Amino acid sequence: MTLVEMTIIGMIVGAGLFLVTGWMNTTRQGTKRDLAIHMLLELDKSLARYHRSCGTYPPSFGPDSAISATTVLLDHERTRKTLEELPNSCWRGPGRRTLIDPWGTPVRYYASAAESPAVKANNNRPLFVSAGPDRDFGDTHHARIGDNLRSDDPGPSGFRLHDIMRDTLSGKEQDSGETDSRPANSD
Repeated sequence: MTLVEMTIIGMIVGAGLFLVTGWMNTTRQGTKRDLAIHMLLELDKSLARYHRSCGTYPPSFGPDSAISATTVLLDHERTRKTLEELPNSCWRGPGRRTLIDPWGTPVRYYASAAESPAVKANNNRPLFVSAGPDRDFGDTHHARIGDNLRSDDPGPSGFRLHDIMRDTLSGKEQDSGETDSRPANSD
């Protein structure tokens, strides 16, 4: 082999490694996003179950509200199983104390519109928030909010739980012959 041939082979192998590395990083980030969406969906379902059972949502106790909210949800019989089924990688600390997103940032819980305008936009329904891949909630730089994922709607490829529940309830009410006393929504 000549030096030119070895250089060409080296460049081909280098380009292949560059492409494979980029593909693996994209796949890894997509997997983390999917896990975060799954976790937030399960948390939103747990909030709905807790509210149906108790008539209220878990309270908020300041900056560590997610710890207290997940403790309340873990202590409640109707929501415990859902949270226990979350992967171990979603928890930090002994006894499933701190819920973290796939990027290692503790999840936040907002229970009132005073804590987050997103709660008001969510019909005053509390929500959990993941900081997303940049691990920044956008507290100081509002431009960093864009990649945050929320339990009420984690993004364009996410879900709208209240729409799913409304459609499910509408189907059950039609089957059972019951009527909905709520005003019609003009979507």
